[in-house]
Amino acid sequence: MSLTKKKIDLLREFINFECENCKKHEKKVGKLEPHRIQRGNMGGKYVLRNILMLCSKCHKLIHSNENGIGGR
Repeated sequence: MSLTKKKIDLLREFINFECENCKKHEKKVGKLEPHRIQRGNMGGKYVLRNILMLCSKCHKLIHSNENGIGGR
C-alpha cells in the first residue's frame, strides 16, 4: 500500500518541508519523497513511525547504501 498525495503533503508540512536527513528545505532540493525505514519486502508499511521524508538525493543515497554500493 502506498501513501496518497494528500498524506504525503501533510507529512511534508509536518516536518516544515525539510529533508529529515540533510535538513535542506524543499525550495533548494525539490519535493520530498517518503522512504520506508523498514523495507516493504521486509514487512515495512507506510505508517508514521516507519517513514522518513527525504529529498531525492538523500533517498537515492540511502537506497544505494542498502544495496552495498556507493556512499562509503
